[in-house]
Amino acid sequence: MKRGIIIAVTLIAVAIAVYIMMRPRLAEKAYLEGNTLTDSSLFEQALVKYNKAINLNDKVAEYYNARGFVQSVLDKDSLALADFNTAIEIKPDVDMFHLNRGKTYRKLKNYNSALEDLNKAITLNDTLAAAYYQRGLLKATQMDFDGAVADYNRSIELDGSNLEAFYSRGESRAHLNDFMGAIADYDKMIEQAENPALAYKQRGIFKLKIQDYEGAEKDLEQSLTLANNDKEVLFNIGQAKFNLNKIDDAISFYNKALKIDSKYDLAYGSRAGAYLKKNNFKLAIQDFTKAIELNSSYQKAYYGRGISKALSGDYKGSISDFSKVIEIAPDFAQAYYNRGVSNAILGNHKEALPDYDFIIAKDSKYAEAYFNRGISRMNTQNEKGACEDFKKAVDLGYKQAEPMLKMYCRNAEQQ
Repeated sequence: MKRGIIIAVTLIAVAIAVYIMMRPRLAEKAYLEGNTLTDSSLFEQALVKYNKAINLNDKVAEYYNARGFVQSVLDKDSLALADFNTAIEIKPDVDMFHLNRGKTYRKLKNYNSALEDLNKAITLNDTLAAAYYQRGLLKATQMDFDGAVADYNRSIELDGSNLEAFYSRGESRAHLNDFMGAIADYDKMIEQAENPALAYKQRGIFKLKIQDYEGAEKDLEQSLTLANNDKEVLFNIGQAKFNLNKIDDAISFYNKALKIDSKYDLAYGSRAGAYLKKNNFKLAIQDFTKAIELNSSYQKAYYGRGISKALSGDYKGSISDFSKVIEIAPDFAQAYYNRGVSNAILGNHKEALPDYDFIIAKDSKYAEAYFNRGISRMNTQNEKGACEDFKKAVDLGYKQAEPMLKMYCRNAEQQ
């Protein structure tokens, strides 16, 4: 009996010893399986494998780096950061570890730490194209477009296969008013892209930004022939056509985008703008309202709805919408002006005056604002101020103010 117990204990001890010896191999096996799953974009399954690898052997920096990468892809950035920290604690001088942590810091908007890590990665390996690319993105975020272009140049020099670097360099060049350089980058994307639909799409969207609406229309329609189920392409074709005054065609493309995504707030807002252009205020208000329901901070939708309500005679409703715009964007001068006009139409001249004051302070040559403030001043018994405003409006070339100046301000007219 005693001998049997001894044998059993011995077997257990041997099994434990074997398991302990096998742990590193089992950990490595789980890690390699995780890498295979990561390469296949099966990130949740890969995460399980990396967890297993770390549970079996928590001393290997590469395991933490791999798990951190997957956590980042899954937008678990705080967890990713913890993993990269551990990887760097174990192995402080691995370029990829600093690159990955720098990318995560950038996502978390900790730009100083991101820059420190990306600089470290480049110091460790000055041929690491991805580090220059990421540092370019970081510099662009901080409005250092010259620095961003320099980093994109180096990244492309080291690895010309990263088409996103051409796209990003194009965006930074555009901010520097180097539009020809930007177009050249998008051309390069189209030449090299395995998926030209995306390249045409990106170049088309860029052309929209620089107001080359015909070029945008052509590129986006080319993208659509290659990938016909892209809501963003459909939406942006609508934008190009709207700006080319092809309003019915624009509405048709907004409809197609909304058929793919019935919660596409930008498409509702833009379709509402098209209806407003056609003076169909009822449909415009419906679409602006839908856009606001989907995005409660959609400034342009509130403003567009305010204009639509004013043009359809709902001045109280327009005042509410213009006030919401001002709440979201306190420097949106035109919202003050239109709120002032709506208040004045309702006879609320005292309430209108501060709005006119605001916009005139922002734009001292806004003749129509002087004219309207003059009317509100006249209605609040400030005849001197009214005449000053009518005269200023006339001096700025606003002929509609001349009858008011002649009727109410004979002395001012003679000055």
